[in-house]
Amino acid sequence: MLFAQIPELLQQYRQRLGGAADELTVIVRNFDEDSRRSGYDRSGALGVMAKNPERLVCDQAQRMTEYVRRLDRLNEQQSALANGVTPAAILAVAVDYDKPIMAQAWSAYASALPTTLTGIVFAIIGWCLPYAAFLVLGGCCRLTRQSRCVIRRKRFIGRRTANQAVKLRAAFLYLNSCSRSSPRAAAG
Repeated sequence: MLFAQIPELLQQYRQRLGGAADELTVIVRNFDEDSRRSGYDRSGALGVMAKNPERLVCDQAQRMTEYVRRLDRLNEQQSALANGVTPAAILAVAVDYDKPIMAQAWSAYASALPTTLTGIVFAIIGWCLPYAAFLVLGGCCRLTRQSRCVIRRKRFIGRRTANQAVKLRAAFLYLNSCSRSSPRAAAG
């Protein structure tokens, strides 16, 4: 049932992601407009601010740089999530999710029974993966046990064959000695 909850959690994350991206877009757009009015592009304005002797201005340049990076990352995730819950979307979120947004989505999330086709598919996957893992592990253990039994059988058969060979040789020598000492052998 855990896997069946992934689509709902990603939906919560996607909604919060959209809101955060919208807010950051407004902040970055306002900064770009202020930079243009002052005669700079974004990178030029950030460079001027970073070189400013005032700590407040330098800190604002660093913060704005972080906002721009975060907005780019959120836009990439929005593009990945645009087609719904796909393996690519799950991978994009799992590899590089936004921690504050995921924390908010997780705190607002309430688990439920899967009622959509996607939820049902994920529930089936969540059941099949551990089952398949147990089958593979069980098969590996069984093969190991069978190979040990085969080795033991070969050793036993090898010993038995050697014992039989000794017995056959002894029987042959006995019969040979008997045939030489019998009166028929002397007459023949």
